[in-house]
Amino acid sequence: MPSDVSTSPRDPARRIRLGELTREELRARLPEATVVLPTGSTEQHGPHLPLLTDAFMAEAVALRAAERVAGQADVLVAALLPYGCSHHHLPVGGALTITQRSYVAFVADLAESLATSGGRRLVLLNGHGGNEDALRVVANELVYERQVDLTIAAASYWTLGRAALAADPSLRGPVPGHAGNFETSCLLALQPDLVRLDERFAADAAPRPLAIGYGFDAVPVRRPGVWEASGGVTDAAAEANAEAGARALEAIVSATADFLLAFDRCPPVGRYHAPQ
Repeated sequence: MPSDVSTSPRDPARRIRLGELTREELRARLPEATVVLPTGSTEQHGPHLPLLTDAFMAEAVALRAAERVAGQADVLVAALLPYGCSHHHLPVGGALTITQRSYVAFVADLAESLATSGGRRLVLLNGHGGNEDALRVVANELVYERQVDLTIAAASYWTLGRAALAADPSLRGPVPGHAGNFETSCLLALQPDLVRLDERFAADAAPRPLAIGYGFDAVPVRRPGVWEASGGVTDAAAEANAEAGARALEAIVSATADFLLAFDRCPPVGRYHAPQ
C-alpha cells in the first residue's frame, strides 16, 4: 500500500518494514523487536470512498507510529493484511471477505510462524470493525490454547485514539463509523485523490439506522437488514474535511506510538511455578 513513510535504504537496523529485511537481519532483530501486523478489509465504503479505506488507514497508522518511536523501540511493520471479515457488506455493494473461522486460523498461523522465527512481541493493529472479535480470539487461541510463547495485543486504531478523538468537537457522527464524516475526513487527509465526494451524498444528512441503533450502551447488536437500510454507511459526509482528518490521524498516530512504546517495554513473562 502507498505510504509517505520512508526508511533508510542503507541501514537495515533502521528499516521499519519487516518485508524489506533479509533473513539474517530479521533473525538478529526479531527477539527484541515489536512486530505490528496492520489488518484491514476490502469492502464497499459508500459511493465515494475506495474499497481499501480500512486498509489504507491501518497501514498508515502503523508505519507512522513505528517511524515516530524509531530510536526508542525497535518496531517492525509486517505487510498489511487487506482482507477481513466483511460478509455484512455483500448485500450492500460487495466485498472480498473471509469467514471468521478462516480468518482466525489464518492470522493465528501467521503469528505462530512469527514466534517460531524468533519473534516475541506482536501487535495486531486493526482498521476494520468486523475484525475486532476475531482478532481477540486469535490472541486468546495463541496464548491459552496453542500456548505459543508470544506476548500479543489486538487493538483497533480508534480504540487506542479514543480519548484524543473524543476531545475533538469537529469529529461529528460515529467514530470510526463507516464511510461517514470521520472516515471521509481521514481519507481526504491521507489519500484525497481517491475520494469521490458527490455533492448530493455530501449534502444528505438523513439519519441512518446504523448510526441510530449502533448499540445499546456500548453493547454490540446485530440486526438483519440494517446495513441495507442504511445504504452501507453510518452517516453522510456533509461535514467531512481534510483538516479534521489530519487532526484525527495525528491523534491516532500519537496514541498508537505511546502504546507501542509501553508495549515494547513490557518485560517477558515466564511460566508461573507454584511455590513448593
